[in-house]
Amino acid sequence: MRFGSGVGIVRILLINSNRKEDLLAAPPLGICYVAAAAESAGHEVSVLDLCFAPRNFGRKLEQAIKDFHPEIIGISVRNIDNVNMLHSINYLPEIVQIVQQIRKCTNVPVVVGGSGASLMPSRILRLLKADYIVVSDGEASFVRLLEALEKGDSPAGIPGVGTMENGKFILTKPQLPDFNSIKTPDLGKWIDLRPYLKIGSSYNIQTKRGCRQHCIYCTYNQSIEGNRLRLRSPVDVVDEIQDALFRYGPKSFEFVDSVFNDPLDHSAAVLEEIARRPWKAEFTAMGMNPKNLDGTYLRLMWRAGFRAFMITPESASPTMIRSYRKGFDPDEVFHAAEAINRTEFAAWWFFMIGGPGETNKTLKESLDFALKYLQKNGRPVTHVAHFFTGVRVYPGTTLWDIACREGFVSADTDAATALWYLSEDLDLDEAVKQMSEAAASCPEIYLGFDERVLVFSKVAAFVFKMLRLPRPYWRYFRAANSLGLSTGIRFMFRPRDIAGLLKDSLRKQGYAGRLLRDTVS
Repeated sequence: MRFGSGVGIVRILLINSNRKEDLLAAPPLGICYVAAAAESAGHEVSVLDLCFAPRNFGRKLEQAIKDFHPEIIGISVRNIDNVNMLHSINYLPEIVQIVQQIRKCTNVPVVVGGSGASLMPSRILRLLKADYIVVSDGEASFVRLLEALEKGDSPAGIPGVGTMENGKFILTKPQLPDFNSIKTPDLGKWIDLRPYLKIGSSYNIQTKRGCRQHCIYCTYNQSIEGNRLRLRSPVDVVDEIQDALFRYGPKSFEFVDSVFNDPLDHSAAVLEEIARRPWKAEFTAMGMNPKNLDGTYLRLMWRAGFRAFMITPESASPTMIRSYRKGFDPDEVFHAAEAINRTEFAAWWFFMIGGPGETNKTLKESLDFALKYLQKNGRPVTHVAHFFTGVRVYPGTTLWDIACREGFVSADTDAATALWYLSEDLDLDEAVKQMSEAAASCPEIYLGFDERVLVFSKVAAFVFKMLRLPRPYWRYFRAANSLGLSTGIRFMFRPRDIAGLLKDSLRKQGYAGRLLRDTVS
């Protein structure tokens, strides 16, 4: 396969396939990194962002291909599904439609990449019927793939590139370069930031790649970024923030590292560098580790401009923290909560219910933690305690191996469907009762089925903007729940038989174990 002008310049259309346009919509940072790398290599690049495109996006896609005449098309797959067992949405069928629409318009090579594609590259390539797949860090791999195709050479052997050869999937192990060597993209150059900022999203920033934690369920340190930390220079990080602030004036910036405060000294250096600058901005983070989250560090965060963040203990039970291999102990979770309670932050806590060893007793320990530490009780701090039921299972993780042994998945299971693990030691009906009773007395508690309210995101964002309320807008989940409890509509989106839905989901993935019986022995 050969294409291009013969002078090393290739016209590339990159497509963001992520269509999640609610309050949690995220500007496609990864595809912008790849666009910047391809442009730096001398190629002509255009990005088509389908996030806020109309439902009938086919015309927009067709017009983009017609206008740009790409010689290769790349599709970014950010997520496989929405990771919610009680409100499961699979994003892959729509991405299949995107590829089919492309094939109707042109016969140029199609390359798929992104974090979602990296989770199960063989299955994704076969499902989408793309020509090539790029996994993990895509910047250098994609540019090398372009060079090979432009010259008519085989891409075999290029790190991080996979394809089908004689009906067999071939993937060369990716190389994970120094993050400082990768060109930082200008998001506003590649996509229209306005709809993201309008709905309440932040401007995304990465300070590092890689995760050295060993959580049994996580894909970051296995499939996506590797387990070696690759840190950016704090000065370069803050220079990027400064440039974006002056160019686009976002209301807030979000650090999208898997864990922002690990290593602690690097994150502190970033915060200190921000505090040294003469301008002011607001910040949040996608993931904070409770470990070492004390008053000193929280004050530094506040001084730098942090006003909110997400924190991911996943449990407050000693048994479950060990089971998930979180790398901290319960006392560190309690101490973090106590320190946060002495501040004015908004903190969104995440708890995963149902991992190996979960019982109704361990669930109670997490709920009791929320009731004791996360209720407002007249304090200026605002907490949201998000309880997910079921742990998503991905190939290549420790949890996948456990799920295989216990019959939740098998070698024949289609990994492209939403697959779940739920401890067989849980009485599901009792667990649903426990969580519902806690949520009825604690507006901070947000349950899996509550995600249905995100369909009202645009209306809510408009109201919040008119009232000039600070971001991120998820901080108002608590207020919405309080209103719901006082008016009697708190559980209007609650399914009638939650335990039954959980069991049906397990049954569909081929599970036939103890949880499908009436009681847990």
